[in-house]
Amino acid sequence: MRVLQELREILKTISQEVEVLPAVGGAVEDLERPDFEEREDQAFNEGEKVFETVFEPDLSATTPRLYRPVPPLGRAEQHPFRYFLDGSFRSYFLGTVLENERESPVHFAQVGACVVRREDDGSVRREELQVKYILLAGKGRLSEAVWKKLEDMASQSNLRLVDLTERDIVSDLLSDYDLRNKAGGKVRFQMHSLEAELIEKILPKLSENTWLIADGSLQFDPILGILAARQQSQVVGVAKNFRKDPQFVFGKGPRAERRSIYKLLADLQAEHRTPAFSAREGKVVFWYVRLREQKQLDYPLMGVVKVELANPSQQPVRSDLIDQISRALVAERSVTPHGQDRRWHAHLYPIFLAESAVKESLLSRDVVQQFLKWR
Repeated sequence: MRVLQELREILKTISQEVEVLPAVGGAVEDLERPDFEEREDQAFNEGEKVFETVFEPDLSATTPRLYRPVPPLGRAEQHPFRYFLDGSFRSYFLGTVLENERESPVHFAQVGACVVRREDDGSVRREELQVKYILLAGKGRLSEAVWKKLEDMASQSNLRLVDLTERDIVSDLLSDYDLRNKAGGKVRFQMHSLEAELIEKILPKLSENTWLIADGSLQFDPILGILAARQQSQVVGVAKNFRKDPQFVFGKGPRAERRSIYKLLADLQAEHRTPAFSAREGKVVFWYVRLREQKQLDYPLMGVVKVELANPSQQPVRSDLIDQISRALVAERSVTPHGQDRRWHAHLYPIFLAESAVKESLLSRDVVQQFLKWR
């Protein structure tokens, strides 16, 4: 509650300096955009839309085997995935600050990230959990004096002041004109930055037989930069939502076959994977795995995850390693939060537990709305 008391004091002080149009009820929760993860994937891969290089030396460059079986490899047989990371957030629109001809929305957000560790007996415990509190406003939309007052007050509290007008790869996906809309991207950027901090903290605990699965793409900087600096990286990114515009080319010359992602995944059977391709000059290797039978689902791309492997050497990756990772991922589908999350068909249960741990640590909407009222 302390952070809300501090935020309430900031709101009280700033309202004495400028005119304020408060949000209805004091705070309105911002809703997540369902397609944002897909748009992030496009942004991280901007400039790469056609993938021609099968990044597996074991597969023929001219006639690669299009799909490979990856039956489940349970942890009783082999237990490589020990750590699981996910992040979450809650964001609220508090109101609009009016200063002569200037105006800026003001938002409050909680961003969190959690790493859970799974033991040999299957039990899962929290390894790392961090939550940060953020106050967001547009520096370029306020006078220097008002912004300086916000900075001073935030520096003396548990809040971090974030500039909505500062550019970054996530919030740049949204309009610069509508800062209220842009706040969602800025909050996601802060969440990914916190996830990067936890990855860096967990890396020393990883080894050849101890891997980390991170929810989402590894191509967000600084995550990619952190992983690229290592000699080896036992980190896998698993995305439930991914871009739908790439094209894949198989073979060479006039017999080369081009497939859209829809065609590639529509023919992908359960417990099978596609060939692996390179991205970002080989720093990341990615492929797709179908976790579930299509007959159980409504849409051909449901039940499929995009898998990314950090690849510091930038050399092709052995097929047996990709098979092993894929088989272990297929085994993770066994327990899913059906009915509790619309993405159940592509969920990995320990990732769901990490996300749940973060959400349980965030202040509820009712508490935030009761505390945050402009005076």
